[in-house]
Amino acid sequence: MAIQDETGMRGYGEGTPRGYVTGESLAATVDACGSVASRMAGFSTSSADELGEFLRDLGSAHPSACNPSAWCALEVAILDLWTKNNRAPFWRFFAENPVHQSFTYSGVVPILPDQRQLLEVLELARLFNLSFLKLKIKDCDSGLEAVKATRDYLGTDIDLRVDANGALSVPETLRFIEMTRSHGISAMEQPVPKSDLEGMTEVTSRSAIPIIADESLCTMEDAIKLIEHKGCHGFNIRLSKCGGFQKSLELAQLARARGILIQIGSHVGETGILSAAGRHFASLTPGYTYLEGSFSRFVLKEDIVKDDISFGGGGKALPLGGPGLGLQVNDWILHKWGTLVRFHSV
Repeated sequence: MAIQDETGMRGYGEGTPRGYVTGESLAATVDACGSVASRMAGFSTSSADELGEFLRDLGSAHPSACNPSAWCALEVAILDLWTKNNRAPFWRFFAENPVHQSFTYSGVVPILPDQRQLLEVLELARLFNLSFLKLKIKDCDSGLEAVKATRDYLGTDIDLRVDANGALSVPETLRFIEMTRSHGISAMEQPVPKSDLEGMTEVTSRSAIPIIADESLCTMEDAIKLIEHKGCHGFNIRLSKCGGFQKSLELAQLARARGILIQIGSHVGETGILSAAGRHFASLTPGYTYLEGSFSRFVLKEDIVKDDISFGGGGKALPLGGPGLGLQVNDWILHKWGTLVRFHSV
């Protein structure tokens, strides 16, 4: 998503619609972007407070509220443009100073077809000397094998958590937690389906490790339900899933107020644009426990940004410099992989 003003300056944003998480399709997301962009045409202000209020109103109305990925892309693009024009880093729109000056990212291991490929990924984690690792699992038995293999290969010093993406039942979840007790799992993400609030509550009440809600947590309404039903110990907050910066910051504020663990998540296949936005979000979020993202160097054939913002050894990364998101988009690669759809310039 690119927003262009009358001077030709551009701001960039990104959303990653996932039907199984928020019910969004790519086509509906593009349509929503066009609809919302038409309401933005001609808007002009020199006031950050006025722009913030405008974005809050626009983001809470239809179709933005029903299309969080579309709204995330638009909001990030608008704020990138605003902060570029004001020669300020992206986070400055929300705070005078960042709360973090360095970051430690987690590695994420996908579900792999065989142990050979698992060990190849674990070797990469070892070479990068990662302190945190998340392991995706699809069932109890193969999940246990993957946990054992990971501990055997990387040892006990690395913080290891698992993510079931809602693939387990309550009994299966409790069985898995018991089976892996001796392997030191630090947390479990979305063990049961997102629609099973009662299941999340039961697992949370009986689990010996923190339970983190992901697919079950998309909106403030979801967060309040989870709190009221004691349906998790932690929130996985992802910008696109949760509808952009302002809504994600509100979720993080609520989590801190209620003593809920915060994981700043990322989106499968995101480019450097959304990764950069995630780092600025981390800059503004005190007290988070886990941080994911900046994977484009490892998972994309080509990134659409010129800057390499991937984390380095130990998962370490620094704040992004420069105005706006702090990166340059490679227009040639963007047009190579994307389809241009024109809306209104603002």
